[in-house]
Amino acid sequence: MSACTECGKKEMFGEIAHKPGCSLKPVVVGKKCAECGGPGFGAGFRHTPGCSKNPVRVVDGLSLPIGSVCKTGVPGVLPLRSYAPANPNIPLPSGEVLLKSPAAMGAPAPPVTDKMAERLLTALASIINGKVEAVREVTNGITIRVFRKLGEGQQLAFINRVWNKICTVHDFNTLGSAMSDPVSDDMDGPTLPSSVCPLAPGMNQFKKRLKGQQPFREFGIGFRVDGADQGSIDRILGQGMTQQRENAAFMLGPRRGLRLDATILSDISRARCWTGNNDIFNETAVCVSRNFFGGTAFPERETNGTCYLWAVYCGDLKGFDTEAYQLGLPNSRQWRPGEKAFRFIPVSNILGYIQIDRRGASKKGGWSVDITTQAAWTFTGKPTVKQRTYLEDELAAWKGGSYTIPPAYDFAT
Repeated sequence: MSACTECGKKEMFGEIAHKPGCSLKPVVVGKKCAECGGPGFGAGFRHTPGCSKNPVRVVDGLSLPIGSVCKTGVPGVLPLRSYAPANPNIPLPSGEVLLKSPAAMGAPAPPVTDKMAERLLTALASIINGKVEAVREVTNGITIRVFRKLGEGQQLAFINRVWNKICTVHDFNTLGSAMSDPVSDDMDGPTLPSSVCPLAPGMNQFKKRLKGQQPFREFGIGFRVDGADQGSIDRILGQGMTQQRENAAFMLGPRRGLRLDATILSDISRARCWTGNNDIFNETAVCVSRNFFGGTAFPERETNGTCYLWAVYCGDLKGFDTEAYQLGLPNSRQWRPGEKAFRFIPVSNILGYIQIDRRGASKKGGWSVDITTQAAWTFTGKPTVKQRTYLEDELAAWKGGSYTIPPAYDFAT
């Protein structure tokens, strides 16, 4: 009986079981598919997707939950086009094919129309803003095939069920004069007092200017940026301030990519808040800040360039006090400058505007804004003497400075 001359292991049944590390142990060359080079696996191979020897599997994609047609968070893809991509490894076609093309197997089902698909994807892509588990209870309860077989009315009813899980509904029924405005001068609370200003023009340290007062309750003035050119001034002074969702072209366009028409989200009489963080769904209301500096955060933190900051009288308008709603709710994304939401702000409530320069925002949060020494109110309405004095003094406290509003003065953490 022979033995290995290096490790000493003896031959058994015609082979020598060499010790680990023995240089005389035969090297086993892994088997590969002759066509694609895929490695051996069990009795077969792991073929690459395009290999002709890859076993063909047909998956009944229409038996998957309806949420499978959507993939969120893909850079550059609008919500209403957020179809899940095809997966050749399963294989599974894209979400668009699953909604619109004939079934590869199983019972047939009529295709979903382009507009209905966009409504569905808009809702599914918004799930990340809601309580995901609660929404999935709805979307996991119906297959793609069942959704395709529903009539358009039933499809809309299902999409509305999804929306009602993603966001809560709120009436515009609180007078502006009755909305919250902190009594305290405390700058460290969950919300800031009204009339916050820099310690001196140009400084990025802040204080409450009118100590011991409730300026929003007293003067009823809210602030918001709206528009960046003469056309926007003409629009606002001609028709007032309206909700963004009323502008279908804007909502469908590249800045939003949302199709809300025919769904419950097209009802402009009520505001919506996300269930995930209780923040307002911005496009469902006309929002203002009770702080001058808070109004400069609109319309988006990333805004760059010249735009117009407006002062509006809110005291006699009915709205939704988002600030008061969020206080005390778990997981709230509390906006510290103080937000108030309204269905509509008529021309008669618009007091005036100034020009400011926005400089975007850092990745850490907050935003940047310049208010030049030339900034001055253009009064278009009829503020009272006290309101006019308040507006002039607010501007005087800020003008002539370049400001970086820190994250701590944006959302509470």
